[in-house]
Amino acid sequence: MFRRIGSAMVLAVALLSTPALAQERGLSVRSGVSAFTGDLGGETDVGAFLGIQAEARPLRLLGVELGYEGSANGFEEEGASGALWRHNVGALAKLGPVVDNGWMPFLGAGLGVSYIDPTGEVGTNVFEEDIVAEVPLAAGIEYRFSGVTAGASAMYRVVAGEGFAPGSADEGDLFTAGLSLGGRF
Repeated sequence: MFRRIGSAMVLAVALLSTPALAQERGLSVRSGVSAFTGDLGGETDVGAFLGIQAEARPLRLLGVELGYEGSANGFEEEGASGALWRHNVGALAKLGPVVDNGWMPFLGAGLGVSYIDPTGEVGTNVFEEDIVAEVPLAAGIEYRFSGVTAGASAMYRVVAGEGFAPGSADEGDLFTAGLSLGGRF
């Protein structure tokens, strides 16, 4: 399963690097905070995420982004150790103009798949390993200068299939907010 996902990511990055597909290509690293919502948010703390994305702009107003994101959210229970780890691969379509010398506000939507892995005593007693689908909805702004891109974005991910959180914590989505830094070529 993970070998197929890894192969798909390598193929996606290779395709995004092909000049015939895009007017502009780039790689970026993104990091920030993550928090589950709903009942699931009541069982977990605010955590952190780190991701890497490859992007291509096939049209002036449209960008396509493929990437990996990992996050860890601790457990709310006092004295709990471990975390609810999330490993995600996904695609995001970004719509937005380049305005005023390099500023690019955007809205985005996409699809993703996440592997949820609970660790620690609380995590393994309450949560289960699972693979879930996600539908990310994003808004943000980027600034491009001399081949470098810096940005800020927020993303709300609708999580489908929450079998990893049985009982009272089985409802919730994921919210992330962060900063990115990357390069264009």
